[in-house]
Amino acid sequence: MSDSFLLYVVFASQIFVISYLLPFKLQQRALKVLNDYPSEQYPKLYPIGVQAINNKITQLMLMSRGVLVLGVALVVHGLYNQNTEMLGWDSQSVIMIYYMLQVIPLVLLALFGERYFKKMRRINASKIRKAQLSPRHITNYASPFLIGLTAVIYLLFVGLVAYISEHPFDGFAGYVNVLGVTLINLFFGAFIYKNVYGKKVDPHQSDEDRFKKTSRIVKLMLFCSMAATVHISINFLLSTLDLRHLNDVVASVYYQIIMLVMIFASLSEDADFEVYKDAIDVKGEP
Repeated sequence: MSDSFLLYVVFASQIFVISYLLPFKLQQRALKVLNDYPSEQYPKLYPIGVQAINNKITQLMLMSRGVLVLGVALVVHGLYNQNTEMLGWDSQSVIMIYYMLQVIPLVLLALFGERYFKKMRRINASKIRKAQLSPRHITNYASPFLIGLTAVIYLLFVGLVAYISEHPFDGFAGYVNVLGVTLINLFFGAFIYKNVYGKKVDPHQSDEDRFKKTSRIVKLMLFCSMAATVHISINFLLSTLDLRHLNDVVASVYYQIIMLVMIFASLSEDADFEVYKDAIDVKGEP
């Protein structure tokens, strides 16, 4: 199998996974919630009308399908013209830009969810505020082993950069790479801090559900930190071994793994919907 054909096979997998499978799973999850927990019985779950929710789902699915069609066109173009580089340009750049297009519908979904819960908090009729004694240490949400493994992988990356600095390949940026990875990890750390110490997003969420969700997010961020560091390390190793042409394939596989883990972890949530049964009167758009 030629390297270019392998690239297009892996890229086709990226198209299927991120622009078809994941949106389809999210749509199925949303429709199941709408069907199993109707607004008549669970009014607190619907700070906006059901039709507005369905419209948003349809919009995001159409966007994902549009990006999917674009991806298929890229694969057909590349195979037909037998390009070693996608679009006759730079495959890694094309894959990264296309990945950014793929996640736009998911980012918009996240923003919609943020407005959704903000609306839910705004119309929450409850005047009673309970003191919440949630755990406030990261070790309450993730095992010391997982936290330690994340730190070890980061330190191994620093050691790898130090080694390659003594035997650099063309284009190697030296210890600037350590700064870049450190900033990435600080971003994940800030996200963990926000979820552990920040205010509750869903005003009706039980303490048990919040703990489980926060624990899931902390573990996901630790996984993302390790995955990003390992991905960059593999790129450096391949470049050192004169196998840079495989970096494009590795990048596509990395994007797929990250999205699969994050989305399926979110879909595995088993929330207590009984908290949404009390009536509320206000409806509106986010």
